[in-house]
Amino acid sequence: MCGINGIIQSKSNAESFDVHSKISVMNNLIKHRGPDDDGVYIYENRIALGMRRLAIIDLRSGKQPIISDDENKVIIFNGEIYNFLELRKNLESLGVTFKTKSDTEVILKMYENFGTNFINKLNGMFAFAILDIKKSSLLLARDRFGQKPLYYFHKNGLFCWASELKSLTAAYPFTPRISIQGLNSYFSMGCIPSPLTIYEDFYKLPPGHLFIINTEDATYTSHKYWGLEKTIGTSADTYKNALNNVRELLYDSVKIRMISDVPLGAFLSGGIDSGIVTAIMSSHSKIPVKTFSIGSRNKNFDESYKASAVSKHLETEHYSFILDEDDILENIDDIILNFDEPFADSSALPTWFVSRMARQYVTVALTGDGGDEVFGGYNRYLIHYYAKNYFRVIPKEVHEKFILPFLAWFPKRQDNRVNLLSKLKKAASALGQDTFDSAFNIMCLFFKDWERKSLLKNEMLFDSSLREHAKNVLNSKANLHPISLSQLLDFSFSLEGDMLVKVDRTSMQNSLECRNPFLDYRLVQYMMSLPPYYKIRGKQTKVILRDAFSSLLPKGHFNFPKSGFGVPVGNWFRSKLKNCLLNVCDKDILHDQGIFSPENVTLLINQHLKERQDHTFKLWCIYCFQKWHLNSNVKKMDNGKKS
Repeated sequence: MCGINGIIQSKSNAESFDVHSKISVMNNLIKHRGPDDDGVYIYENRIALGMRRLAIIDLRSGKQPIISDDENKVIIFNGEIYNFLELRKNLESLGVTFKTKSDTEVILKMYENFGTNFINKLNGMFAFAILDIKKSSLLLARDRFGQKPLYYFHKNGLFCWASELKSLTAAYPFTPRISIQGLNSYFSMGCIPSPLTIYEDFYKLPPGHLFIINTEDATYTSHKYWGLEKTIGTSADTYKNALNNVRELLYDSVKIRMISDVPLGAFLSGGIDSGIVTAIMSSHSKIPVKTFSIGSRNKNFDESYKASAVSKHLETEHYSFILDEDDILENIDDIILNFDEPFADSSALPTWFVSRMARQYVTVALTGDGGDEVFGGYNRYLIHYYAKNYFRVIPKEVHEKFILPFLAWFPKRQDNRVNLLSKLKKAASALGQDTFDSAFNIMCLFFKDWERKSLLKNEMLFDSSLREHAKNVLNSKANLHPISLSQLLDFSFSLEGDMLVKVDRTSMQNSLECRNPFLDYRLVQYMMSLPPYYKIRGKQTKVILRDAFSSLLPKGHFNFPKSGFGVPVGNWFRSKLKNCLLNVCDKDILHDQGIFSPENVTLLINQHLKERQDHTFKLWCIYCFQKWHLNSNVKKMDNGKKS
């Protein structure tokens, strides 16, 4: 696990950019991703490959970059290949020899023997670059789900890439501008899914894609090497066979993710996903598994008692830390700003703390992330069920003319994650819409189109292309079952843009590697091939997961209501974060930025502070943007025009 950076200048621009100094700066900016070592490779003073290493596998001889035996190929790699031992054995049977015991060298040898087609054989999380000097090409690739980040820009004969935006902006020869599309994606979802970023000219390599870059002129071609589309609904397995297959796949997924030359443990949140992962780890381990959880003094946000019950049942070596407001507020700026672009998932705060605590004891932690997307665990996947039953009782006209306006007006005055009214408002807004609009609008839980128009200073800053992009992604799947469509939408947008970004940045900021057994591509492909009713029946979510692993956790644990990993930021805006919110949203600051309507931002704040409405999500979204913007070097927006 590490961070990677790279620079390619076209031959016509070979003297215009000092690759030596730039690659050094880029590496230093991501030292937290790899505190153990660094490495640089320079070719012809115009191509540079750099990396920072967090040593996990082959601690002694796994230093990067790794150069091929013929010295014509060079690799830098961020991630873990969980099946590298199997791939290595296959290569050795072909007469291939190795100098190291690392998975990085296995990737390089796979490329030498099979070309770019080898990527489909990799089971892991990865972002890597392979320079092929003889072919005058560089292969740049990202894993199937986007577990490892990879940013790039291509401008004026210069192609640069990096694991984090901070490295990339340091290499950019101009002052960056805000992307209107990225801005609107952020205020829709609270994050910016690939391929966009908050900056013009800066992009994320989409998951399951690779680039082939011509090192002579720095041009590139893009190829999609993997996707879920062809697997949906293709299995004819009986439910009994599916149960056995799910058990086998998840047990193996956890087992291969326990391969490590350093101490490892697990996040134990109290939910069933992390509990199942920990239980399987315990079955594979000869010693008690180290587990880590975060609790809260606010009982509405505390699940530590659930984690403790699972730990006791599995006899793990458990560590728990109870957070209070002061703990978080003391570190909030460092956590928010490390994302390098606006990011409004408030569960990043406790995730950062559990990562910091875990790093005191282990270097690798397995998590339950991805379980909801794979097994159908989100309550929003039930919207089609509720809609069908709801409109049997309530006429659609009554719903639209009376119930929706009443719920929109009715205030929610408490920042309580189990608040029934909050759930009703969210569900009611999606009822009566077609399958795509329902799933898309629930995914965009911050500012709807009309709300963004009101938030932004003028219409020139408004953009609705995220909806069209989502439609294009799902275009050939319009006839999918609502559950499958919602899952595919999550895999295509919110998983890569939100959850995986949150886990990667918060853990790597603490030099901790997180591994996600539920995102083994074999398991995901198989689950997407099964009928939707294997996952959700009526109001019961994760049916097959519960049935397959019910014996692993304490009796009754599967009956706990679902709750997320959250913090009461709405209450904080009325107390200890109030002055900070008012400062970053000062009318003079907003006017000078030229992005927002100062009057409408002030209205949202006043309604929230006076408890007339609960605008927690919206204000957190604005607050995180302001924190980023006021600490970034970007060109000023003037009346919606680029200056």
